[in-house]
Amino acid sequence: MSKQTRGSLEEVEEAGYRESAKRAVPEKFPPTFYYANAIELFERMAHYGFYIGLALYLSSVVGMSDVEVGFTLGNFRLVGSLAPIPCGALADRITFKRSLMIAFMGYATAYATILFFPKKAFVVAALMIAAVSGGFMKPVIMGTVVRTSPPGRQTDGFAVFYRMINAGSVVGKTIAYFVRWLAGIRWVATTSVIASVASLGIATFLYEEPKDTVQKEKGPAFRELLRGYGSALKDLRFTAFLVIFSGYYFMIEQFYMTFPQYMTRHIDENAPLEIITLINPATIAIGQGVVTRFMKRFQPVTTMILGVLIASLSMGVMGLVPSIAGACLSGAIFAVAEMTFSPRFYDFIGSFAPKGKAGMYMGLAFVPSAIGAWVGGQVSGALINEYLPKDGPRNPLLIWSIYAGLGLVCAAAMLVYRQVTSRSLVTKAD
Repeated sequence: MSKQTRGSLEEVEEAGYRESAKRAVPEKFPPTFYYANAIELFERMAHYGFYIGLALYLSSVVGMSDVEVGFTLGNFRLVGSLAPIPCGALADRITFKRSLMIAFMGYATAYATILFFPKKAFVVAALMIAAVSGGFMKPVIMGTVVRTSPPGRQTDGFAVFYRMINAGSVVGKTIAYFVRWLAGIRWVATTSVIASVASLGIATFLYEEPKDTVQKEKGPAFRELLRGYGSALKDLRFTAFLVIFSGYYFMIEQFYMTFPQYMTRHIDENAPLEIITLINPATIAIGQGVVTRFMKRFQPVTTMILGVLIASLSMGVMGLVPSIAGACLSGAIFAVAEMTFSPRFYDFIGSFAPKGKAGMYMGLAFVPSAIGAWVGGQVSGALINEYLPKDGPRNPLLIWSIYAGLGLVCAAAMLVYRQVTSRSLVTKAD
């Protein structure tokens, strides 16, 4: 082979290597992707830092009774769960940027009202504004992640998104603890106001309407969407699943509805509520991969039943070990329940969807949390008023035992559900 030929071949090979290396470098996320995730971080800081102490604020600052606190919290979470349906449909028509600006003007107004006007009527109205604001924000941020993630990198995009959620929880609760310790529970909302104003600034001056990296399918009109949801809920097998598993979300909400009153009234009035609840995301961050791999060998319904049983154990431990250490252990156990339950929950919901309607069915994943949160508020308020009063004899073990018992009922109902639906499927196959 001549030197000239050898040189030509080497040039061709080198050019090929350069081209392969160029193809191997993943396409970068655009700036709007990072601005959206920064907004998510600030919003979660505001929400989690405020929500963990909301029951205490309503009770000690606003002066609500325990029943009123439960009723307010239940309705706040109900509206927050349902709001993304109409608000998400509207966001597609008024643009994502305008939706974010509306959301954070609403958030800032709501948190400022809660901070400066701690009266029942003002606070209830402000909480509803905050819940609706979340309806504008949540689908937009997730939609931005989808629309700005380069082809083949949506999984990476959502990994960043979920890290922002957990980071916001950690930072928000940590700041809230120090604010509550140094200045008092009323002033925790200060951080939420600042975070909301920061998000509004990013949305107004930095965020740009996404230019899709992948083709965006036009969503159905709102009326058509509602008809689709109605049609999906006519499937009794699907609807029964959503209702039965609302019990799991009932238990989750008790870490925000019952736990603050339980710790400050019965264990230690200076208990670091916010720090204790960080046990949950920390455990998930460490163990999610291991638990997910282990649970893949089981059927989805079996895995979810196990998740509910573990959640029930967490409720029982909270009552049986009345101490800060017991609360930490309960939070860690519930993290295992979440890692066991959540991944298969969304898989199972998707399995109901006819071809081409997976998105519509996944939109109904909020129903169990909406039901569980609303019922959780009504039940917890009555139980706290009766068995965990500010003054007088208390029986918190009974409260946590009722919650654990509800989880066992939920798991038993799911066993029956699995048995009945498996038989119906076999019958259809025959």
